[in-house]
Amino acid sequence: MKRIAIATLGCKTNAYESAAIAAGFEPDGVQIVPFHAEADVYIINTCTVTGRTDFKSRNLIRKALARKEQNPGVKVVVTGCFAQRVPREICELGNIDLIADNQNKADIASLLEDPDYVFRDIMSSEHYLHRPVKEMLDRSRAFQKIQDGCDYRCAYCAVPLGRGNSRSARFEDVVAQARLFVENGYREIVLGGVNLGLYKDGKRNLADVVEALQEIDGLELIRLSSIEPELFHPDILSRASLCDKLCPHFHIPLQSGCDSVLKRMGRSYNVESFQGLIQRILHSFPNAAIGLDVIAGFPGESEAEFETSLELIKSLEVAYLHAFTFSRRPGTVAYSLPGQIPNLEKNRRVNLLADLSDQKKQVYSQRLLQNQVSLRAVCENLSDGLANGLSDHYLRVYSPDLVKPEEMIHGKASQVRGEGILLEVRAI
Repeated sequence: MKRIAIATLGCKTNAYESAAIAAGFEPDGVQIVPFHAEADVYIINTCTVTGRTDFKSRNLIRKALARKEQNPGVKVVVTGCFAQRVPREICELGNIDLIADNQNKADIASLLEDPDYVFRDIMSSEHYLHRPVKEMLDRSRAFQKIQDGCDYRCAYCAVPLGRGNSRSARFEDVVAQARLFVENGYREIVLGGVNLGLYKDGKRNLADVVEALQEIDGLELIRLSSIEPELFHPDILSRASLCDKLCPHFHIPLQSGCDSVLKRMGRSYNVESFQGLIQRILHSFPNAAIGLDVIAGFPGESEAEFETSLELIKSLEVAYLHAFTFSRRPGTVAYSLPGQIPNLEKNRRVNLLADLSDQKKQVYSQRLLQNQVSLRAVCENLSDGLANGLSDHYLRVYSPDLVKPEEMIHGKASQVRGEGILLEVRAI
């Protein structure tokens, strides 16, 4: 039996695609093993969102090549956004058997046997290629990709270089894939894409997808991954608020709370419109968990601009931040902008944002306790005599009842436990 090891870096979209890669191998003839184990084929599904993920990708490739040196029969395959962006650089790392482009990565099993395969420029990809997936690789929630690519060209972002322009799955395929996940035991689906808000199939948009999944028996929770601020249309909010399976958890890339920085970033909204969006979300979902992406140290960001951003974020009723230091990505506008911020200063700023995020989490947890908000989660595992899972409000919940993995837990908060909440819950 052939042993396949897959390492996945980066986003939920990559997680779904790694599952699709695994599904492409004949199930009776292969065994999926951990990446650190002995394997016949090592597949690295890379990421290029930051310089750090480039480094991690190279490191995993080198580890696989070291295995190949010990056993020349081992196959090494590299795919993902880092591979798409710099395939020649990857070739120079060593004796790699296959570099698969992002559009065709789900077909790696057959590409390994195809001597005529030609690596494809992602910008030539005009259509979404759907590959059905029955199960994720080591996940209690199903990550379902419904969109790929991005039509935006933000100054800091290299993702379009690895993903191409926006394209969406057919609506019928989206619903069928969701049903397939539920048939295989998943009770929560996380809808994702490179730019999820751009999902469109004819006249159908993201709101139509949520409404369709709402009707699937056996599916308990629907969660949305990151949505760009300007794509959070009122139509999505008004229609989604009627779907009780939708998690009141929304992740939005703010990037900066200062208009002048947003303009240099090439973002198409301003602080005032963003504040209005937060208010509209909280009007439709009063106790929503709203998370923000924020970049610290974008080129030319002065101390005054950073302080403006920090004060804006303090004023927003959000639950947490994902803060990143600016990473120079070759091929982007921001790579060559003047005013590059020293790493020490970028780290200072990101630490301030991380501290603010901790404060926001504490305030949000207390708000849920005070409002006696009911929380739902799929039980992931049992540890220390408690069942736990990630709730619909994006807080980890703990149950003193021994709810079995994959069963639903729900209830009202009894007390804060670490960064999560202890519930009095029961299985449903």
